[in-house]
Amino acid sequence: MEPVETPRLNDNRRWMTAPTLGGFIGAALILIAIGTVVGSARHVLPESVAILLFMMGVLVSAAGFGFWVGIASAIGALAGFNFLYVEPHFSLHIGEPQDIIKLVVFLLAAGITGLISGRLREQVDAAEGRARALEVVSQVSSDLTHVSSQSEIAKVAVRHLNALAQGPALALGPVDGQLRMLASEPEGYLPDASELEAADVAWRRGRPEFAAAHGWNGSRLTFYPLSGDGGKSATPVLGHARISPDRRDHGWREQAIDVVLQQSGQAMQRLSLSEAAENERRRATSEQMRAALLASLSHDLRTPLATILGSVTTLRELGDTLAPAAQDDLLAAIEEETGRLGRYVEKLLQLTRLQSGMEVHLAWVDAGDAALASVNRARRAWPNARIEIAMPTLPMIRAEAGLLEQAVFNLIENAVKYAPGVIRVTGALDDRTLVLSVEDRGRGLPQPITEWLSSDSMTRAPQGSGLGLPISKGIARSLGGTIAAHRNPQGGTVIEIRLPVPEDHGA
Repeated sequence: MEPVETPRLNDNRRWMTAPTLGGFIGAALILIAIGTVVGSARHVLPESVAILLFMMGVLVSAAGFGFWVGIASAIGALAGFNFLYVEPHFSLHIGEPQDIIKLVVFLLAAGITGLISGRLREQVDAAEGRARALEVVSQVSSDLTHVSSQSEIAKVAVRHLNALAQGPALALGPVDGQLRMLASEPEGYLPDASELEAADVAWRRGRPEFAAAHGWNGSRLTFYPLSGDGGKSATPVLGHARISPDRRDHGWREQAIDVVLQQSGQAMQRLSLSEAAENERRRATSEQMRAALLASLSHDLRTPLATILGSVTTLRELGDTLAPAAQDDLLAAIEEETGRLGRYVEKLLQLTRLQSGMEVHLAWVDAGDAALASVNRARRAWPNARIEIAMPTLPMIRAEAGLLEQAVFNLIENAVKYAPGVIRVTGALDDRTLVLSVEDRGRGLPQPITEWLSSDSMTRAPQGSGLGLPISKGIARSLGGTIAAHRNPQGGTVIEIRLPVPEDHGA
């Protein structure tokens, strides 16, 4: 699957976030503490020092609680300074005009202090929130790169939604027309009736269902249907806890959640496209094998049919005039060619099964046993053939024993027909690949057939390849392997069936 580019989050936040009651209370306590200290030492504390103390209170409040709390703190500091140091003392009345100027300057200085420190606090909060959101977005993009099923997509999305919403998150998928749990964070979380109802509405209507506001009845989770190519009936639903609007990084988290949903939807679409591509590949392979079958029929069936027809016609027309030995020869030819036709029919059934797209039933198989079974079968079919087998202990593989035996048998039959002499069947392990080889001492395969066996194509099988080689190639491909032929250094041809050995090879 191609890597996913990490999306960018738009910087559309308001840099002055809404103040909170806790911030105002904290700023008030700071000013009360400063006012108490300044008031108790008013007779010995210079006015300039008092101004600095109040300014420090504004600075701390703005840096700790944000811009608007800083502005309110500046107004509170002005009132405190006026109450303690501007005559008449201990009142908010201003007796002298010059004191107005003094207070205006103080207010401007305090306001600018609150503005700057509040702005810095907003920037720090925004940077931290954006960093956290981008970290999640980057991680979810990486995690979704390696998913291979709908349940894996759900688990990845739920894990990151839980981190962003800092509350419960879950995924529900349709099973038999009803939503069933796919994943949840924290693990074991059970949605209540209102949440299940909201998820069902989101799934059936194909639109988000938002969580109820705090203190209202309804779902505590917001649900979104994932977009995909499988249609509404195959679309899972993701839900996450409602993010409090009082959070300073609320905007970043909302954007990151949108990105997680988009990336999850795209992963679903990629998964659907991959499945469609795999189905199309199987269909194309089926068409290729059908074409190979039709190309081989005329070559392999014409000769035995002609022999049978000629023998039967001769017996019918000239049977009374033929010697008993000649009649026996004709009957033996009919029997031999009938047996050959029977083997062809068996091959046709095997090839039809492969080209029709029937599922291969994989199980743990001892490849050496399958090869030995094919050798014993070939010895019974051709008693005069010299067939040897040298099979070491091989690891178990995932295959279908009947198909693997048929593939090796076809290679032995091809060698018996076209390469008189000793035929050796061997096995070996090449790294993580199991190799079954059939060696002969014949003239070698024609170059077009050798190249075709090693290619990925199942169409346009070269003239003379018969049915056995296309069937063996189709079986090898169906089992996840390949087939190849090369010259034997001692003369003849070596045809290899190469099959993957799983990590856990059943040993």
